[in-house]
Amino acid sequence: MSMDWLVSIDISHLWDVIIAQTPTPTPTPSPLPTVTKNVDVEILKSQLEFLKDGNARLTESFNRFVAAMQFTLVAFGFLGGFLAFMFGKNLDDAKKVASQVIRQEIDKHVTDLVATEIENVKRTLQRERVIGSTVVDYYLPINERETNDCQLLKKRGFQKVRFWNKRKLPKKPIGDIFILDLINSKLLSEQEFNGLSPQEVEDKREKIVKEQIDLVLNWLETSTVLVIYVKGRFKEIDNLAKEYVDLYYIPVNAPISLMGIVADSAYVAYGER
Repeated sequence: MSMDWLVSIDISHLWDVIIAQTPTPTPTPSPLPTVTKNVDVEILKSQLEFLKDGNARLTESFNRFVAAMQFTLVAFGFLGGFLAFMFGKNLDDAKKVASQVIRQEIDKHVTDLVATEIENVKRTLQRERVIGSTVVDYYLPINERETNDCQLLKKRGFQKVRFWNKRKLPKKPIGDIFILDLINSKLLSEQEFNGLSPQEVEDKREKIVKEQIDLVLNWLETSTVLVIYVKGRFKEIDNLAKEYVDLYYIPVNAPISLMGIVADSAYVAYGER
């Protein structure tokens, strides 16, 4: 189908026709002052200028569209002529070649995709194998029952998750990962420090953290990863890197982070084993 009619359209003439067909309003007397009339005239002028500018931009865009369409038609015509020349005007041969090329590309992409997925499955299986061979000890330093966080860890697929509390202390040998729960123990909750100055509160919180860490360190094996479940920043935790160079430890402050950190720590314990 010919596209010559597109070139013959001039948007600027359409604007003249629209203006010509618009009925001229009958002027009516207005009681408004002259100043208001002048303002209305200025507003009308600005609106006309805006419409004129919009019309010019619309015309330019339309002309670019027509040029693009003409180029596309010429390109397709050239491509059709080239194919007819190359294949003796027999497009069946062209279809066969195109199908071959497409099939080869699809086979290549499918092969790459399958190889990638196989590697992903291997990594997932390896990760789960490591987690499935890891023993976790969970210690809550008060006389309370098993926490929801500990129950979630049990569902994650570790070889064993053992819960301990102040009444039932951990027994050696300790597992691959040891969790010290200072969040659910509420030993550091605000009501425990009522009536104390800010400095006294900080000193007492640091003292509690140190006492609990020192107690736990007496139970740990050399290769055990210590996960400290606590909110806030503590100097006693930061100082562990200086005092215990060979200790694997990490603080964590939220249930989701706890799940991820314990799973990642399983790799460290696995490497040590």
